[in-house]
Amino acid sequence: MSARMAKPNPDYGKGIFRRRIFVRGEPGVVKVELEDGNHGFRVRLAHDGETVTDLTVDTVRYPFNTCPEAITPLRRIVGFPLDGDAQALRDRAVPGENCTHMFDMAALAIAHARQEDLALDYLMAVEDQVDAPARVEIHCNGQVVHAWTVKDHEVVSPPALAGKPMMRGFHAWASRAFDAPGLEAATALQRAYFVAQSRRHDFDPPEANPGIGDGMPQGCCYSYNHGAVERALRSAGTVRDFTRTPEKLLRFEP
Repeated sequence: MSARMAKPNPDYGKGIFRRRIFVRGEPGVVKVELEDGNHGFRVRLAHDGETVTDLTVDTVRYPFNTCPEAITPLRRIVGFPLDGDAQALRDRAVPGENCTHMFDMAALAIAHARQEDLALDYLMAVEDQVDAPARVEIHCNGQVVHAWTVKDHEVVSPPALAGKPMMRGFHAWASRAFDAPGLEAATALQRAYFVAQSRRHDFDPPEANPGIGDGMPQGCCYSYNHGAVERALRSAGTVRDFTRTPEKLLRFEP
């Protein structure tokens, strides 16, 4: 793939990337909704108490025309046991062959499938980072779970986490540092931090910014894989800025 730099976003440094994920458990069903500045998805996972029996995805808003195709590899999880571990899920579905965000939503649904009457509301915020460290935080059901400052893709504070990477190598240290609920929230926050970097760029006009021009490595997600990236055209009019309107998240407004 040939790399081509997108234009800098003139508004970067003035905003906050926001993401919200809502997980609702019901008898035999888990529903997960996600919305941020770049994405809007709804996942519905059905199960019989032992295995995944069905999976559907509503792709409301997405960066590339190829993104909805990622539903096909994600459906490999139908038949997956609810008590299967994270590595077994990765082996079966192969994250790099999927949409990262749909895969994460499905993994959340499996993790909470046996918790009926569940309601988890994750709200993430990642400040634009220019010179000073940026604040990144995640709330669950209104309570702060993690609040860090980050600079140049490394944690600055709290001191116990200083120097830890926010990109490559994140899961290795986070899996040792947090218990299961804390790790789930930390992983969600890291994903938000990763996507928040897109605020640095202006991808208009979309026709001048096809996926193959991004220079992303093969296998980082479905739309950047060979066979898809050559066809990946950027969607027009799909970027949102929720800096001052977090209450609009999960409304999926046009």
